[in-house]
Amino acid sequence: MERLAPNSTGKCIQMCPAREKEMRIRENLIHPLEKVYRSERSVLDPAFMVKSYSRSAAGRHEIPTQDLRPGPVLHTTVEYLLGRVAQNNERPWAEVYDFIFDRLRAVRQDMTIQQMDGPEAITLLEYAVRFYIYAEYRLCEEPIDKYDPKINAQHTQECLKQLLSFYSACDSCSENRVEFESLYLLFNLGQTEALQHYYELPSDIRKDKVLKQTFSICLDYYLRNYIRVLRGLKSECFTQHPLLLCAFHRNLSQLQMNALRIMAHGFSSKALKYPLHHLADQLWFDDSDACVSVCQFCGLQIQDQEWVVFLKTSFREPEKKIQSVHVSGIDSLLCQRPLCKLLLHKDKPIELSVLKQRTDNSCEPPMPVPPCGVFTEYNQASNLSKPQTGRGRGRGRGRGRGRTGQEEKYSMPKGQSERTCQGQVSGVNLLEYESENKTNMCENNMENERVRSEMNATFVKKENKQSVLRNTERFTGESWEEELFTTEDMKIPTT
Repeated sequence: MERLAPNSTGKCIQMCPAREKEMRIRENLIHPLEKVYRSERSVLDPAFMVKSYSRSAAGRHEIPTQDLRPGPVLHTTVEYLLGRVAQNNERPWAEVYDFIFDRLRAVRQDMTIQQMDGPEAITLLEYAVRFYIYAEYRLCEEPIDKYDPKINAQHTQECLKQLLSFYSACDSCSENRVEFESLYLLFNLGQTEALQHYYELPSDIRKDKVLKQTFSICLDYYLRNYIRVLRGLKSECFTQHPLLLCAFHRNLSQLQMNALRIMAHGFSSKALKYPLHHLADQLWFDDSDACVSVCQFCGLQIQDQEWVVFLKTSFREPEKKIQSVHVSGIDSLLCQRPLCKLLLHKDKPIELSVLKQRTDNSCEPPMPVPPCGVFTEYNQASNLSKPQTGRGRGRGRGRGRGRTGQEEKYSMPKGQSERTCQGQVSGVNLLEYESENKTNMCENNMENERVRSEMNATFVKKENKQSVLRNTERFTGESWEEELFTTEDMKIPTT
């Protein structure tokens, strides 16, 4: 069992420990997203390498503090991942998600080992939950070999419960608590445990408008009043917080099937025909074709592509879960907000020069960069080699692949790796730089860095107007309020 000395704090002031940098450069385990573009080409800067997740090793009882990152460094790392890497448009976003997922897991591992709690841990978990929920919606149409929703849901649930426990233990109420209490209710829609948790909250939290409306929707879902649920989600409280709609979206396909089952019994008649376009509007289908596909999947009959015939004898439970699809209304709401604002609640991402300055001011010795030819050949090889498919060698269960998973897909052929790196990088041993004077300097610099990080975080002054979703066809469309939210739709029938 890995452990750390009581009341000890990590001393690594960079996003990746020096020993891991040395090993990964030597073994060619540099992920393409860890490179930066300079002079119109991708080059390696060790300052932008991020610590990868690795499982506990058998017989390893203690972790050196030089391999653990303290709270301010973890905060800077997560800001870099969600504010910069997540906006990468050069590679498929499923690959971007896979990289950030692994690095966030390493961040949470450092938090757990150091037993972090309080406002610092709360902020890191809030960032992680927003990313998981956003990714679940954006990647909902991806095949299982590129994105596993079950694993993502497990980590989301774990972070949410840990976050709520920190809220309860923290004396001062977080300004974002209402947002994440609402996310917890919608993520666990219909669960009695989530409904009971609402009544255990402090009275001042329960009185919040957004949380009260969220609980009302969860109660309507529990009572199987599905049309009222979908109408309630069109209110201004939810259109201003699109992540709440993303958290609900994972339950949308199940809601649609449950609603069709009830209508098949309630409107069961051979002489009755239900208008297809009205059904599509009620159940949040983007068009009639999507509604027809789901109805036929459930055994319902469609006449003239305009009418649905509900018969309780024809309805059948689907053997497979209905595939989740994007909703144009949610897409348009997400497009209206920069990804940095959505995930970090910051107008501008962290400037790369500021991040470089923070890492260069650390106590760790600078990483010697190999000659240009080494990484030039590596870049060419990584562009020509195709990622492995399926469960690659070195992968464990879930997405925690350690150092032989995600990066291994982009390593050079064995012969080329030995030829380019032998005698140039493998001989580097950063431990030679360590001494008592360096250790003392490390502690002083770490304290100064923590003070600077807490006092002021510098961000770029030039507004980033490029949207991360500009090249994604699904993430376009008209404003959802204008497209779907009309005054007539918001009226609840009195009979």
